[in-house]
Amino acid sequence: MAGKKTNRGQAIDMQGLVLANETTVAVGNMKVNARGDQVDTEGNVVKTKTEQAQAYYQSNPKAAVKTVSIKDAVDVSATKTMEQAPVAEKPKATKASKPKAKQPKMKEVELPNGDIELVEDTEE
Repeated sequence: MAGKKTNRGQAIDMQGLVLANETTVAVGNMKVNARGDQVDTEGNVVKTKTEQAQAYYQSNPKAAVKTVSIKDAVDVSATKTMEQAPVAEKPKATKASKPKAKQPKMKEVELPNGDIELVEDTEE
């Protein structure tokens, strides 16, 4: 993890601090340690975070995550026929030789009140 520096320039290893204090009881009324494990009054682990999650999903089957695809269903038979069919070349588009009207060159001019106005550039 990237090293962080304090306002005074001292280097702090935040990941090291987290790992060193993960068994410390967290501040608050939830009775958990920094990892999220349920602890008793002496700080002994009663139930790990993984056990809590497994118990929750067993008691609430509708809360279980369902893996679904966001892609459309693919018809396998259609893809096989597409692979076997010869690829037709696209006709090359030809440019129409229609003359384009010349656009006059414009330049921005700042007015004394601060507005900007587009004026035709006559310096050529």
